[in-house]
Amino acid sequence: MGRLDGKVAIVTGGCSGIGKRTAEVFVEEGARVYIGDINGDGIGAMVGQLGHNQADGAIVDITDEAAVQRMVEGAVRRFGKLDIAFNNAGGGGFSPIQEYPLEEFARVVELCLTGTFLCIKHEARQLIGAGRGGSIINVASLNAMQATEGFAAYCSAKAGVAMLTKVAALELGREKVRVNAIGPGLINTPATALLRETPAIYDGFIANSPMGRAGEPEDVAQLAVYLASDASSLMTGQTLYIDGGQSLKKYPELFGALTLNPPE
Repeated sequence: MGRLDGKVAIVTGGCSGIGKRTAEVFVEEGARVYIGDINGDGIGAMVGQLGHNQADGAIVDITDEAAVQRMVEGAVRRFGKLDIAFNNAGGGGFSPIQEYPLEEFARVVELCLTGTFLCIKHEARQLIGAGRGGSIINVASLNAMQATEGFAAYCSAKAGVAMLTKVAALELGREKVRVNAIGPGLINTPATALLRETPAIYDGFIANSPMGRAGEPEDVAQLAVYLASDASSLMTGQTLYIDGGQSLKKYPELFGALTLNPPE
């Protein structure tokens, strides 16, 4: 018997990395999963892997409100209801703050923060309307609380996700909808390839991790299952950091490691 038997979940960014493994584990635990991603081929591959009875999906740009609404409606139309949402889609950028192009800063904030807001908005409408409650899980980051060189947009956006999670939990608790966030540290995924392939940065992460290792998508997926399940029925408004203790020390200095001069 799975921890998510009979549940229906939306997973955004579900074709690679953390989202992919979380979608897989949700299905392993008995849920049916609707994947929202910009990678149409990836969605097809995931549906083929997980099985058409357990998974479906649609191409979704989470910064497009109409597309987000269609995603939620599509999940309900396909599987009859919605119980869980894992809002994982996002992306970053890198620039010294005095040189950060406005359009690039805005892109990161729109994707990570505004996109998460749009997902919560339409998922919450569905969960409230159904009247059964549910669990919304947002992916924040270690960078929601730990400043990092070159990450002005990403750090700001992910800190916004952590606070948005609190506000949503405050408002939606009366509807029996729980809202929590996960703040991963360095996780071995395609999205972190540049950091992992730069020895000065990767070694710095490991040196500043009391657990002595980077994380794997499995680590985050298992925490997501806990937050999605009834085992966490009293937990809401929290950002749970899963970083091997990296936040207890310091984030590696990126300007020198990525051959940029620090701002003067």
